[in-house]
Amino acid sequence: MYEDFYLNIEDKDAYLRRIDMDPAAFRPDLEHLNELLYKHHRHVPFDNLNVWDRAELPSLAIPDLFKKIVKDRRGGYCFEMNGLLESALRTLGYDCYGVEIRIVRGRDFLPAYRHRAVIVRLDRKKLFCDVGLGFRFFPEAAPIGGGYCKSGYKVECRDGMCELWVKSSQGTEEKELIFPDRPVLAVDYLNPNIACALDPGSPFRTRLTAVIMTPEGYRKTLLVDGPSPGKASKDAPKFSVNIKDGARTVYEENFCGTAELTKQLKEGFGINYEWK
Repeated sequence: MYEDFYLNIEDKDAYLRRIDMDPAAFRPDLEHLNELLYKHHRHVPFDNLNVWDRAELPSLAIPDLFKKIVKDRRGGYCFEMNGLLESALRTLGYDCYGVEIRIVRGRDFLPAYRHRAVIVRLDRKKLFCDVGLGFRFFPEAAPIGGGYCKSGYKVECRDGMCELWVKSSQGTEEKELIFPDRPVLAVDYLNPNIACALDPGSPFRTRLTAVIMTPEGYRKTLLVDGPSPGKASKDAPKFSVNIKDGARTVYEENFCGTAELTKQLKEGFGINYEWK
């Protein structure tokens, strides 16, 4: 029943073309890994449209993820994006495994595991890779225990438990993620995926978020606070689109209506979506 969770992607060249990389020039080394992570952020949007609009449980089977993200040129949320990433990296020749993660940013308690990422073993190092967090870009692989990387985050591990720290432009440090450094089977993401997609109180059910990296490296975000109004609504939802360079707002505008939402998703995020 779950065999499809462990497959390689069916066409590695198609995945590379989806993120604007040259399949003929690709090599499974650190340089191309960092380019892959950066370009995935640039060309594949984070979005929870199917969950928000249709209360749909995303499939984590690799053929379904490949069809949605590569063939249909859509995005997804963490269990989808990093599920495809893990399979793609393995197919491309990397030694890697998935990890389950607690998001502790802004919390003074330990929440449940609600995120997944990928660890790559390369040149005697372990590298943290993530293309699906939503509120944070990781455009390069972070060597575990290697200090802060160029984009301002680091991963430190002790006694098998890892913490991801982010440094702000003001120099302050904040712990955002914690995870045990142990391989997780693909089927073990089933229950967290169900909780995120189907729990009525999940933020993926109550709020639409679409995020993509701009050519300048900025974050472009579309946000709808509230449930899906359905395709018949003309004046709802009310939503915003903004572009931010760190804490600095480069652009922000408010919109309303499903027709305008469809337009903004297509023009700003490359998402062609058919409403329920």
